[in-house]
Formats: sequence, structure tokens, C-alpha cells
Amino acid sequence: MGRILGPASAKELDGYYGGYAPRPVFLSAGEVQQLCRDLEVLRGALFRLPRLLFGGDLAAFARANGMGETQARVIERASAGVPNPPTSMGRADLYSDRSGFRLMEYNMGSTIGFDSGDICRGILENPDFSRFAEEEGLQHVDTLTEQVRTFRHEMGLAPDDRPVIAHVEWPAYIEKNMPYMSTLCKRWRAHGLDAYPCHVGQLERRAGRLWLGDRPVDIVYRQFLIEDLVDDDTEAQLEPLLGALESGEVRMFTSLESELCGSKASLGMLSQRAHRHLFSEEELDVIDRLLPWTSSVTSGRVVLEDGTETSLLEHAMADQHELILKPTLLHGGRGVVPGWSPDLTPEAWRELLVDALDGPYVVQRRIHPVPEPFPEPDGGSQPWIVNWGVVTMASGYGGLFNRVAPVDGGLDVLNLDRGALIGSGFHVGPSPRT
Repeated sequence: MGRILGPASAKELDGYYGGYAPRPVFLSAGEVQQLCRDLEVLRGALFRLPRLLFGGDLAAFARANGMGETQARVIERASAGVPNPPTSMGRADLYSDRSGFRLMEYNMGSTIGFDSGDICRGILENPDFSRFAEEEGLQHVDTLTEQVRTFRHEMGLAPDDRPVIAHVEWPAYIEKNMPYMSTLCKRWRAHGLDAYPCHVGQLERRAGRLWLGDRPVDIVYRQFLIEDLVDDDTEAQLEPLLGALESGEVRMFTSLESELCGSKASLGMLSQRAHRHLFSEEELDVIDRLLPWTSSVTSGRVVLEDGTETSLLEHAMADQHELILKPTLLHGGRGVVPGWSPDLTPEAWRELLVDALDGPYVVQRRIHPVPEPFPEPDGGSQPWIVNWGVVTMASGYGGLFNRVAPVDGGLDVLNLDRGALIGSGFHVGPSPRT
């Protein structure tokens, strides 16, 4: 069939996302069902961590995730008012190796990125692919529609409710992200939600309400990240929002706690053998199949998959080419160092590990993804690596937001800033929505 380029209906967001993959990927009905079940079980285990390990103390959970005191205090204050339910909105980033899908990260909450409905609609504009999809019974999920449904469901909104929603970014990123946020809010308004983009500094608290200009805000849709909350004046900038949350004058989708539950440090907590007695057999089965060994970078000792106890530093040096070093909460591949990078010497690897000891870092067992053939302009094909971004929503499966790159492209970490392309995919059979 050849290359399928440039989804025409996604052009509004071209400047935000960049280039598109030369073809979609595909999931069977069984794979979709298995992924949905596994991710639901894993999500439940992650959201139980604060209670299981810290007696429900969010500040202690935040510190264990590498948060500073200001971040921990903000998280605690933001959760003190009307509590939000644990969100179903997330994006699991996986590779597919010879044993099946393996999880690298599980991003939780309203800050996940996706554009899968646009991409799939654009692909279907190709008449050859459209015929192929019809013949094979291929379908896709409109992720934005599922996003709106999830928001309405988790905020307890009736079908005809039209609250004022502020899509709130951090001031440092509003200029870059405003085109995306404006487009998203326009589409939300088409779905019957009164949404407006802004940054936290534009919110005011007066007369017992939170305001955006002359509009009283009912719900804040959080676009800012926990990692943004490091400025000296963080609490001052957030004070109108935090005060309104504490007093129950506004609600926020999604909670900062949800992002903590999806951090790399939380995956390390699931992976620790000392915690296995806390989880059900079903949870342990999913953890063992889906999650590679993940550990905090500790100066102490760790237990490996086979039960061997060893020094973390000793093990990481001996197994350098099978481990990857990651900051616990940064996104977009920032600060990630694969131990197998060809120009990374053992001495440099050791220095990185020593600097990271007892800090906000994890090491994770390397996944060896099985490449997939992608078409070339000359009609041939070459192997590419797919980072499967499986989106989850209230209805279950919410589509795919993938990053892809050629095997020989020199990318140890697939992220958009380093040249990976975005893509999506189709599944076989009826829509998985229930």
C-alpha cells in the first residue's frame, strides 16, 4: 500500500506535534481486551500505593516520589477540598518484545498527550487504506470524544450540564502551548463544554469563587505538571487556585495525586519484592508480565527478579547495557540515559549513578522491542521501533498515541524532541467501548 502521509484533518496541530508516521499500527481484538484488563488492574494497584505504603499520607508519598517540600505541600493542599475520584485517564507507554507488551511508563491524568482520532481520520482519507480498513473490519477510537466522556463521567456532570472550564497551563509554557490549548478548547465547546485556555497567573479568587476574567470557573482542567512547581513563588502563583480548592469553591481535573501515582518511582514501588504481599494474585500476575524490574537508585541493597540481594550500584555497573536511568517525574525523555548508549563509558555511567544515589531517579530493566516493517518511498520497507502509547479512558480503551522511528535512526529514547514521529493505529472488531 505504501506510505500514508500527513493526515489532512490533523493540520491544526502540525506545529505542535511535528511529523507523522508513514503508516498506522494494528491491534487484534484480543490484544485490546488484554491490554485494557491489564492496565485497569495495574492502575488500581498504583492508586492504592499511598494507602498501602504511607497510610494515606499524600505528603509522605510525594516525598518518596522525589518531591521537594513545596511540591509536597501543594499536592496536599490541592487534595484537601472536594476529592476527585482516581482518574481512568492515562497513557501507558509500552514496547512489544518477544514475550508481549512491556510497560516503560504509565502517565496518569489530564496532562497526557493524544491526537489519535485526528490521525486515524486523516489516514482514512487515503482511498486505498479506507478500502483495506473496510475489508479487514478495522476501527479506531476518537480519543477526544472519549476524553470529554471521561471528564463528564468523573466530574459527575449530567449530559446537559455546561460548566465553565479553565484549561490551565503553567505561565512559562503558555505561549508555546496556546495554539494546542485553543484548538482543544474550541473542540470541547463543540462537545457542549464551555472551555477556555489560560495560565495559573490569570486566575483570581473573589466573592467565594474562582474567576478567569469575568467568568466564574466551575472546574479547572489541569494542563500544568508537578515538575513545573519548583519556582520560588510557586505557592504564591497557585494561591487563588489552592485556596479555592481547599474551600470547595472549584474542582480540578485531574488531581496532582493522579500524576504521582503514574510516576516512575511509583512503578519502582510496585516492582519491589518486599511489597509483593500487599497485592492480589491478579495484580502480581500483571506486574510480573507487564512491568520490567524497576528500582529507585539507592545507596542500599536491592532484590533482583530472581530473589538475589545485591548492591544497586554494583548491579547497575555489572549490567550497564541492560539498564536505563530515568528521573522519576520529568517527561518527554528529559534526563533519561540508556546504559547501552554506544558513547557511554563505564566511568561515565558510574558517575551518573553516583550522582543519582538516593535522589529522584530509578533504573529500569531494558526492553528489547521487536521491530515492525514500515514502508519506504521506493516501495521497499525497513524495520522501525514502535513506542505503543495505549490511551485509557472511562470506557476502557481510548486509542493509540505512538512514537516511532527507524531502527537505524540512532534514537535510544523515542520522543518527539529527538526526532521520533507520531502515529496511531486501528483495531480489529467492534469498538471496545462498553
